[in-house]
Amino acid sequence: MRTIPKWEIIELKLETEHNYGNPFIDVQLEAEFAGPGTIRTMEGFYDGCENGRHVWRIRFAPMKEGEWTYRIHSNHGEFDGGTGGFRCTGPVSGGGLTVNPHFPHWFAREDGSHQMICNEGWYPHPCNGFDREYERRDFKQPGEDDMKKYLQMLADHRVNFLLDIGQLYARQSCITDTGFRWPWKVLDAGSNRIDRDFFNLEYYQRTDRILEFALKNDIFFGMEILYDNSLVRADEWSHHPLNVKNGGWLQDNEFGTGWGVMFDLHNEIHMKYMERYVRYTVARFSAFRNIVWAIGSEIGNLLTADESSIENAKYPVKAAADWYNYWGQYIAGKDPHGRLRSLGDTGRIHEMINSGQNNFHITQDPRNNYYPMGDLEACFKAVNRFGEDFWQYGKPVVVGEMTSSTVGEYGAERRLYWIGFVSGLHMGRADRHFGPVIDGRLIESEIFGFEGIPVIYEDIRRLAEFIESRKVKFWRMSPSDHLLKKGSEEDMIYCLAEEKKEYIVYFVRGGSAELELPDGRAEWYRPATGESEAHIRCEEGNNSFTAPDNDDWVLYIKAGEF
Repeated sequence: MRTIPKWEIIELKLETEHNYGNPFIDVQLEAEFAGPGTIRTMEGFYDGCENGRHVWRIRFAPMKEGEWTYRIHSNHGEFDGGTGGFRCTGPVSGGGLTVNPHFPHWFAREDGSHQMICNEGWYPHPCNGFDREYERRDFKQPGEDDMKKYLQMLADHRVNFLLDIGQLYARQSCITDTGFRWPWKVLDAGSNRIDRDFFNLEYYQRTDRILEFALKNDIFFGMEILYDNSLVRADEWSHHPLNVKNGGWLQDNEFGTGWGVMFDLHNEIHMKYMERYVRYTVARFSAFRNIVWAIGSEIGNLLTADESSIENAKYPVKAAADWYNYWGQYIAGKDPHGRLRSLGDTGRIHEMINSGQNNFHITQDPRNNYYPMGDLEACFKAVNRFGEDFWQYGKPVVVGEMTSSTVGEYGAERRLYWIGFVSGLHMGRADRHFGPVIDGRLIESEIFGFEGIPVIYEDIRRLAEFIESRKVKFWRMSPSDHLLKKGSEEDMIYCLAEEKKEYIVYFVRGGSAELELPDGRAEWYRPATGESEAHIRCEEGNNSFTAPDNDDWVLYIKAGEF
C-alpha cells in the first residue's frame, strides 16, 4: 500500500482521451477521503494534456495517521466511482501554519510547535506613479529561475513568510512573461487581453513549482487571490484582467475604475466567474502545507472610513467587508485542510478585523493614520503604538510593508523589524517599487550601488538566530512598555516580556531604562553586528540599565541563571 507522511501531498492523476469544449468547467471532479474518524472532500482540477491525453489531478494532504481510502465522484464516466487507499505515516514536518491555541497573538504549526515568523511582506512590486528615481513601473517581470533565486536568498537569511500579490496586481501595463500573469489564458500579452473562460496553465503550473520550491525552503506563502489596490486607479484598472475591455466581465464605475463594482455580490456574471477562479485556485493549491490565504490587500489603506461609523466611509466599506467575508467563508468550505485565512488589509475596519474569516491580520504600517512620511522618528514611535493597539484584537499581525521612507535606509529597516517584534508585530520590508531578481540580478543591489545581498537580510537573520540561540519563549511574551519605570515611548525604548520571567528591551537610539526585576542576568546585544557586549547580574527590585552607546541595542533579561 502507498504511504504518505502526515501533512504531505498525495496526488491522484486521472487521464482520458475524451475531448471537451472547455475541460476546466465541463468536468466536475472530487474525491471523498475517509481516514481515522474523519471524512474530507477535495475537488480536482484540469491540468492540460500529456501524451495526447487530458489530465485532471486531485491533491490532498492527510491530517491523521492511519489507513485512508478514497472514492472519486465525477460527471465523467471514466473517472466516476474510482477508489483507492493509502497509509498515512508519521510526519516529516511540523505541518501547516496555524494560530497558537494558547497564545493567539503568535503563530504555531499543526504539530503544536511554536513558529517564529520572519516576514518579507509583499514581495517587490512596481511603482504607482511616484517620481522617485528607484521606482520602475514596467520592469521586466521575473522569470521562474529569478523567483527561485529570490526565494533561496530569503531562505538563506531565515526569512520564512512571503505575501504574493501577483494574481490580480495590475500595475504594469503589459505582460513580459505569461507564466507570471494572468491566472486566465492570455490572448494578447501586449494589451493584457485574456480569455475569461480558460485558465492559464503556464501560470498555474509555474506557481506549483514555486510553491514546491518555497516549501522545501521552509517559506510560508501568503497567496493573495482577490487583490483590490489596482481597482482604485484608472490607469491600472484600464489593463486589469477583470475589466471587460480586456476580456474580463466587469464594466467601469462612474469614475472609470473597478472600485465598488468589484464588491457586488448580486452581479450574477461576476459571481460566476469569480467562483470558478477561486474554486480552481483552492483546488489546485490548498494541499500545500506552506499556503495561507490572503484574500485581499490594502483594503484598509484604501478605505478612508471614520472608525466610529461605517456610514461615514468615503468608499463602500460595508460592501467590501461583505465581499471579503463571503469569499473567506467560501474558501473555508472548499479547503478541507483548513489553511489560515486573512481578509487583509483589514486596516481599522471592524467588520473585517473581528470576522471569523479573518484568522490573522495582514495590514499596512500605520503611516496613513499616525505620522508624516519621511519622519523616521515619528515612524518608530508610531509602529510601537500600532503594535500595542492591534494587540487588543487577539490575533497574529503580519505587516505587508513598512514606510517607503526607509527604502535603501537599512539601519532604519533593522530598527523597524526590532520595534515591530517587541511591539507584537511581524514586520514586513520597505515599500519597494522595483523587481526582485531579474535575469539573475538582484535589482535592489543594482539600484543602490553595492555588491551582494542588502544588509537588512543579515539583520533579519540575526534577529531569528537571537531568538533561537537563547531559546526565547516569545510566544509567552507580550508588549510591556508599562513595565519600564524609566525609559518610554518618547525615549524610543520598548519592551516585550513575560513578567518576572523573560524580557527583551529594545533601545532604538541608546538611552537608559529602569525595570523592577526578579533575580537574574541581563545581556547587552548589538543587533547591527550580532555581538554580545556584556552580561550583568540583576537583583530583585529596581534595576537601571544604560545602553553602551547611541546605536540601537537589545537588552535581554532572564530570571535565574543563563
